[in-house]
Amino acid sequence: MKKILTIILLAATCVATQARNVFGIFIDSRTYAACSSEVDAYRDVLRQEGLDARIFSADWQTPEQVRERIRSLAADGRHPLEGVVFIGDIPIAMIREAQWLTTAFKMNEQRFPIFESSVASDRYYDDFGLDFELISRDPDHEGVSYYRLTEKGDVHISCDIYSGRIKVPQCMTDAGMDSDELMRAYLRKVVAAHREANPLDKFAFFYGNGYNSEDMNIWRQRPIQYKEYFPYAFRKASGNRFLNFHQEKEMKWNLFTELQRDDVDLFQFTEHGAPETQYISPSGEARSIDENLYNLKRVTARQYLRWKGTKEDERFQRAALDSVFHLSREIVSDSSLAAFAKDDSLIQRNANIYQDELAYVRSNPRVVILNACFNGSFHNPEGYVAGVHVFGPGKCVAVQGNTVNALQDKWEDKLLGYLSEGLRIGFWQQEFTFLESHIIGDPTFRFSPHDKAESKRAARLEKDLVSHRHDARTWNKYLRSEYPNDRAAAILHLADAGKALELLKEDPSWVVRISAFDVLRRTAGDEAEEAILTAVNDPFELVVRQACRFASARGDAGRDSSLVRAMEKLMKYNQDLARVNWDADDALTMMRGHVHLDEELAKAADSALPGMQRIYAMRSFRNYRYLKAVPVLLANAGDTALDVNVRQVAMETLGWFDCAPVRGHIVAVLKQMIENEQDMPEVLKSENLKTQKRLSE
Repeated sequence: MKKILTIILLAATCVATQARNVFGIFIDSRTYAACSSEVDAYRDVLRQEGLDARIFSADWQTPEQVRERIRSLAADGRHPLEGVVFIGDIPIAMIREAQWLTTAFKMNEQRFPIFESSVASDRYYDDFGLDFELISRDPDHEGVSYYRLTEKGDVHISCDIYSGRIKVPQCMTDAGMDSDELMRAYLRKVVAAHREANPLDKFAFFYGNGYNSEDMNIWRQRPIQYKEYFPYAFRKASGNRFLNFHQEKEMKWNLFTELQRDDVDLFQFTEHGAPETQYISPSGEARSIDENLYNLKRVTARQYLRWKGTKEDERFQRAALDSVFHLSREIVSDSSLAAFAKDDSLIQRNANIYQDELAYVRSNPRVVILNACFNGSFHNPEGYVAGVHVFGPGKCVAVQGNTVNALQDKWEDKLLGYLSEGLRIGFWQQEFTFLESHIIGDPTFRFSPHDKAESKRAARLEKDLVSHRHDARTWNKYLRSEYPNDRAAAILHLADAGKALELLKEDPSWVVRISAFDVLRRTAGDEAEEAILTAVNDPFELVVRQACRFASARGDAGRDSSLVRAMEKLMKYNQDLARVNWDADDALTMMRGHVHLDEELAKAADSALPGMQRIYAMRSFRNYRYLKAVPVLLANAGDTALDVNVRQVAMETLGWFDCAPVRGHIVAVLKQMIENEQDMPEVLKSENLKTQKRLSE
């Protein structure tokens, strides 16, 4: 049972470091004036927990102003800066020329509008190693500025602090709700949440339609993995629920029921998404012959609308209705088309969760994870799903979501056990090295440790994450811990390939082994081939899947074609692993070659083709790291007769070969280009240096 604690009990049990870490509350002056009592109460409850929370209220005009203030806080050596939160209208940085820092976003920045082809990211604020150059201010979106990532700073993300966004969705104010009252109500429930004794002992997980090839092995193994993350939730059957879209034809209503339970601490959605939508179930799923027949008529009628009134109208009716499906032409009458259109709308509405209805649902889990595309798009003027969960009438105080599309195969629950151990959610978010991933809501929220011993462990770990994040001696101690989550954190922070390979082979913990393999994938050293050959035999599907993706990124057949044989064996003897087979097939394509890739390569090398066609061809090798493309890309990058844009794309594409065994050769050739071409245009020199860093670090 969750009980409100007295201040005395809170002071006795809270996880606080002896040296008070600083936490910055950045808020625009108008919002602070309207919500000052609630903001002050939020600051005060954090101070009671041991954080030196400070309010910074101003009429913030540009991201540079906010960033400079954060940097000055961090530069004060007396107390370390732990994190920040942005409340209200804090300027938004949109990042360009850094798409490798996302999991999936690869929109053409030259072809599409700047707002669509940029990534809203608070890495501008919380990663001090990244360097940005202002491109422009957006005249149509207030508070939005565009930046390019430069070659002067890091080219990989390593956040120095954690951050969070507390921003009221416009869709709620458009519906007549008062923005200031929504903010006040939210901050009041945050303060109440901080005063609760609430260990993480109940969670729910949902797996949506069309995700990860709908591989049931992934869903089946979640309880094994999550028992390591949340051991207390597995002491009773009621502590964990694993839900799947197959369970009901219209699963959204069940999910609304689950969300409104008063005892669920954490709810994870794994599904497809849009800024305003959580995609839950297939539209119009049929479960009988009659329903299948009706869907055939409905979909055919919808397709007919493409041809209605054109010269193809009668031909479509003869071909589709008379010859193929043998359906009555009555289904394309005006009355039938109107009825089908109405049904289409209702089917879509009942299949998915939309933000306008979510605003009236009590989303009660304190933490919601939206492992989906676009659900965390706080920059979207029309609203964003994550914000509605937070500002709705329920008890939710923090949501993790993505501002752009996200890769299905990413390791989305990396170190999720932090939450069960009583660490602030911001520390978990800080481990995610992606441009698009954000905490919407209070990043300082944490679940209560289960006992005094765990409270001490959490305090020590939080202190080390702030003050000893890069200290090898500290993490070597955690490597000897009996707790899997500690060992997982240790190997990820050590990034020691030799120790990672040992853990991959011997550690009994699933979360430790996937952590160890993640280190091996990132280091891509001499241990790479052995790591892949070890990982493909792991019982954890995620480890096997990541091994296939690593093999694909290397594009190398291995010694005596050992990696080819490993991928072939997986596809022959593990046909039940649908997503693994998908990725193993990709790896074999990179190793053996493919006619489509060879055709694209020929286009990239064809000097007779227009530059834009060659650019399109080269861009395909960002997703498909085809080793045969490297010589052509290097040739294009160094050809001074080519258009600057063509050369820049060639250089940028070479940076995606960061796991390839030839990356050292690429770096050497790029260095030689700069030495040989003294008057190389600055845009090319910048791209060249960024690619060198991407392949070297």
